Parts: sequence; C-alpha cells; structure tokens
Amino acid sequence: PGEHVNKGELILQLDKTKIQDEITHLNNQLLQKRNTLEKNRLNVKSSRFDLVQGEETRKSRILQLKSSLEQQQKLLEAGGTSETRVEQLKQNIVMAENDLNNQAEKNDLRLKQLEMDGQNLELQIRAYEKSLREQNEMLQKTDVKAPVSGILLEIAGNVGEYASLDQALIKVEDEDSYKIIGTAGKNKTSLIRPGGNVEVGVNDQKIQGTIGQVAFTEDSTSIQFDVFVAEDEQHKLEGLTDINMLVLANDKENVLRVRKLPGMSISKHMDVLLKKGKETVRTEIVIGAIGKDYCEIISGAEEGDEILIKDPASRKLL
Repeated sequence: PGEHVNKGELILQLDKTKIQDEITHLNNQLLQKRNTLEKNRLNVKSSRFDLVQGEETRKSRILQLKSSLEQQQKLLEAGGTSETRVEQLKQNIVMAENDLNNQAEKNDLRLKQLEMDGQNLELQIRAYEKSLREQNEMLQKTDVKAPVSGILLEIAGNVGEYASLDQALIKVEDEDSYKIIGTAGKNKTSLIRPGGNVEVGVNDQKIQGTIGQVAFTEDSTSIQFDVFVAEDEQHKLEGLTDINMLVLANDKENVLRVRKLPGMSISKHMDVLLKKGKETVRTEIVIGAIGKDYCEIISGAEEGDEILIKDPASRKLL
C-alpha cells in the first residue's frame, strides 16, 4: 500500500489449482462425448446402409415369389402343377410382404433411436462447452490486476488465506477520475453488490455505472457504496454535487410495458379503455414489475395498443 501501480499490473494471484483441474476434467469429458457422437454418426450411416440393403433383399425376394406364382399358375392351367403349390406360393408372398412392412417399421424406429442418441450427445456437449467457457472465464479472474493507474491504498488478506466470492481484494485510488458516493437504506443491502449495474441521471441523460466498494455507515442504518462510470463519460460528472441513481437489481428483456401512470401497482388489475386501431374497448390489464418510468403489462394488452386511463388528479383520460 502506498505504491503507484499501472493499469493492468498484476497485484494478487488466486489459487488456480481447482479451476485448472476442472478444466482438464471438462476437456476430457468433451473429447469422450465428441468421439461418442462421431461413432454415433458413423453407426447411423452404417445402419442406414444395412437397413436399405436388407429392405432391397426382401423386395427382391417378393418379386421372385410373384414371378414363380405366375409360372405356377400357367402350369396349373396346363395341368403341370398342383393347386396346393399355387396356394403355398400365395401364402409365402403374403408372409414376405408382411415381413417387409414390419422390418420397415423396425428400421424406422432404429434410425430414430440413433438420431435421438445423437441429439442427446449434442446437448451434453453444449452443456460441457458452456461449463468450460465459464471455468476459463473464472480462470482469467484469478489474476487480480490494477483496474486503473493510481495509488494502491489497500490489499485485503495475506498469502494462504481464503478469499470469498465478491470480496474486495485491492483498493486503488485513481487521482484522475471521478467516483460517485451513493447511500441507501440498510434494507437494500441484498440489492447493492460490488459489480452491480447502476443507471446514473446526469442533466436529463442516463449513463451506466458500476458499483465498487460497499460499506455500512457508522450508524448502521444505511449503506454507502462507490459508483464508477466509463472513462469517456467522466467529463459529464464535472461540477456536480448531487446525482440521482437507480440501482438495476432486476433487468428484464423483451417485456411489454407502458409508461408509469398514477394508480399503478404490482399485480393490480386495472380497468382501462384500450384502443386497438380504430376500435376502443373496455378491458382489464394486469400490471407486473414497476420500474422508475415504466410498468410491465402481464396480460390484457398487446404491442401497439393504446391504453386510455383516467388521471386521478384531473379525472381526464390520458
């Protein structure tokens, strides 16, 4: 502590042994699964070839029996064979055709089973690949480097000590950058974590920030946390002393939403007028999650609909 460090300089190194062992295990599993999948694909090709050959053999057998039947029928007319022989050939043809149909169904089931085995192997491979990516990403984080150039203020822990997930390991003071010091009630502790995302309001603009160190205040009724914004957004903080921030605790994508209006509350059923094109109908909508500016619509409306709702203050339709 007290020394100057450059951005990207290695300061701490966490034990990589378990992660490296897991990566080795995952690579071995992936190799086995990929080999098994390749064998499965070869089995599908080989089985399809064998099944086609077997089907062609049965079809050829049926053609031979039918040809023999025609000859026997001609001989029967000339008195050169017996009725019993002709009937036997007819029965043999029926049995051969039934055998062909049954075998075709079995062949189809066999191929489907092999294809399903291949699909299951592909799913397993994708799961192993995802785990491998996660482990490699974790491996990169075992080298704790200076996030910025500045003065090293604090190093947490000593060699050989255990470090928990999300524990602050180093503290660097960047003399050339701004940081925002935020406060929140103690009941928000579970929502404010190092690395969390924050929406910062600056002069009617919204910029993205990241939570740094989190600490309890002396009275322990609230928490204090640092928020950092990207370097190219730093200039927007110059001269500001009071900033509103929104901690993004839960972010949903592809959500049907409407601008937040008075009277909206979570899971509330609201009676509204809904304008669909040229038609206006009275219906009920259900409100889900409520953000700072927008509300989620769980049901009752579709994208493109216009919702008319009374303003409690003026009683006029909005």
